[in-house]
Amino acid sequence: MYFCPVAKSKSQSRIFSLSQSLSITKSLYHKVAYSPPHTVNLQINIMTLKEIKSNKQLAPLINVALFAILLLVFHYLFRYWANHLHYWPIITTVGEINQFLMKLLYDNSLWALQHLTTFDFTTDPETRTFLFGSGSVYVSAGCSGFKQFLQWIVLMLFFPGPWKHKLWFIPAGLIVTHLVNIFRIDVLVIILDYFPQYWKFTHDWILRPFFYVIMFGMWVIWVEKFIENKVKK
Repeated sequence: MYFCPVAKSKSQSRIFSLSQSLSITKSLYHKVAYSPPHTVNLQINIMTLKEIKSNKQLAPLINVALFAILLLVFHYLFRYWANHLHYWPIITTVGEINQFLMKLLYDNSLWALQHLTTFDFTTDPETRTFLFGSGSVYVSAGCSGFKQFLQWIVLMLFFPGPWKHKLWFIPAGLIVTHLVNIFRIDVLVIILDYFPQYWKFTHDWILRPFFYVIMFGMWVIWVEKFIENKVKK
């Protein structure tokens, strides 16, 4: 994220803000005074947008807004594609990808539970289900990570930055997303056995948003290391 490298006192900041405000006001006055009435609003809007875009202090806010907009637009477009179009026109391809991702997630989550915990459970590989005393957890298409993978790819493709770094940063982000999904499945298995009353809350309000917290963190690294560093150079 952009941070001004020069420290300023409060009085300096106030003087800077006042002079900047006076400059903008003067510019607006000239736009209004010497332009035809029907073009005033358009010129003011264009000028304001240019000033906002060039204001480095607003860069972090603009970047976060762009991140949120891209994620929200993708979320609703994906839901429409999945629920109404049923992944048309690549229904078969999406089905094959989901099958592959579900098996990969199940196998990796199983390995993590077996080697990194002392949790006692059995499995049903045919249905990709973890079985234990108080219930069971199975890996479904909604758990596969397909949406999050695609979301990460789209976010990085549309967001500015050098392509030579995107070629390795995008795959790195997919690996991190998959590791987060493994962690999510294993935590849900353990939560259901020890604290079943908190399983739904953990699934819906902790581990699902956790995906996007990690994605936001990766995006922050991208902006700070590969966009703002380039601008400073």
